[in-house]
Amino acid sequence: MIRNLVPTFTAAAILAAGSLIHPFGNIDSRAVKGPILRGAGIDAETLGLFQRACQNCHSFNTELPLYGRIAPMSWLIARDVRQARLHMNLSLWQENLAEDRIMLLSEIGSAVKNGDMPVQRYLLLHPEARLSDQEREQIYQWTRAERKRLKSAPSHSGAERRQDRPLRPRGSVTSPSFLSIHFK
Repeated sequence: MIRNLVPTFTAAAILAAGSLIHPFGNIDSRAVKGPILRGAGIDAETLGLFQRACQNCHSFNTELPLYGRIAPMSWLIARDVRQARLHMNLSLWQENLAEDRIMLLSEIGSAVKNGDMPVQRYLLLHPEARLSDQEREQIYQWTRAERKRLKSAPSHSGAERRQDRPLRPRGSVTSPSFLSIHFK
C-alpha cells in the first residue's frame, strides 16, 4: 500500500514545487498600483469601463485570481499580462509622448469597437469584463474626442521625438508585425 502512495506523493511534491517557479517572473514584482490613464481627459463613467474591462491586463493594477497563482495557469497569465503591458500600459499613460497616446487611442478605439478587446479567452473566466455595444461605442467616442484634444494641444508636435526614447512598436498585440518584433 505504501509503495502505491510514493508515486502519488512524489507527483504532488513536484507539482507543489513547480507552482513556485515562474519562468516569466512575478508580474507584480515592480508594479506600483495607482490610477490609470493619468493625464487623460476622461469622465468617471468611461474610466470605470477601462477599470472593469482593461486594467487587469493593461496596467499594474492586476488582480490575480486564486488559479492565477498556481502553475501552469500562473505562467500563462504572467505571459499574457506581460504582452498586454508591453503593448499598452494604462498605468504609464502620462509617460507616453502625445503622438504615442494618439496612436494608442486609435488602436484602443478600433480594437474595442470591433470586439477584439477584451479578448474572448479572458471573457470566459471574467464575464464581468464583457462590454455591451453601448459601452463599446462610449469607449470609441471617448478615444476620438481624446485624440482630437491631444492633436489640438499646443504641446503636440508630430515632428518631435526625443532621441533617448525609442519609438514604441506599431501594430496590435495579435498582428504579425507586433509578434515578429517581440517574439522571434
